[in-house]
Amino acid sequence: MKKRIIYLGMLLICLAIACKEANLSLYDDEASKTSIYFPFAESASSMNLSFGYSKSNVKDSVIRIVVRIIGAPKNFDRPYGFSVADSSTLKEGEHYKILGEKRTIAAGKVADTIKMQVFRKESLRKDSLFLYLDLKPNANFTNNYLNKDITVGGKDIQQYYTRMRIKVDDIAGPPPFWLSPYGSYTEGYLGKFSALKLQLLITRFNLDVNEVIQPAWFTSNGNYTRMGPWSDNLKAYLKAMSDAGTPVYEADNKTLMTMGPNAK
Repeated sequence: MKKRIIYLGMLLICLAIACKEANLSLYDDEASKTSIYFPFAESASSMNLSFGYSKSNVKDSVIRIVVRIIGAPKNFDRPYGFSVADSSTLKEGEHYKILGEKRTIAAGKVADTIKMQVFRKESLRKDSLFLYLDLKPNANFTNNYLNKDITVGGKDIQQYYTRMRIKVDDIAGPPPFWLSPYGSYTEGYLGKFSALKLQLLITRFNLDVNEVIQPAWFTSNGNYTRMGPWSDNLKAYLKAMSDAGTPVYEADNKTLMTMGPNAK
């Protein structure tokens, strides 16, 4: 009987210690502070914006970047640290503008959205430009959820959750109907491919980009028969612009945009 009582007493002591340790392991916002991160970075550390297939009258676009916290919401606003890295080649005021002034996780919320207006500048036709956004620790948030090691292409790299890379350009490659085996036919009417020519084509005929860049578009529904009317219309448009003293140039601002030899 005495041994049984001793055994029960030891068991109660062990349970008490276990409960105490369990309480210590509970997540404590106040003690550990709250980490902040870009949730998009969990699947990709880069966002891409290209005006390449946009209509020529599109002058800007708005990017939305979600910022999230790990932890519970609070009943007061919590500003978070945010900066643009000096290594960025997109320049504020010239290429983009960050909308709104507050960078805050609002009361009762666990996320915020940074809205950035990107301007379609001529310099984007030559090269891709980049913006690097960093979340910084402050009195409200930490960078404990900073990075993890992942394997990409057989190489071990670090994936960061507090940095977001934004790539912007106005560069478009030729769609399938401008490539082999259809390229020579298309060039006969529309001439050599250029991104500006494609954008003019999309704008003037209000084309659905998602349709015309499909590999089977050229041969579907007799779409190849559109090349003749398109080229005739664009040739007349280019001549009218030139006669009005506002000729349409390619990206180098020197070469006049022209159609192919079959355009009437």
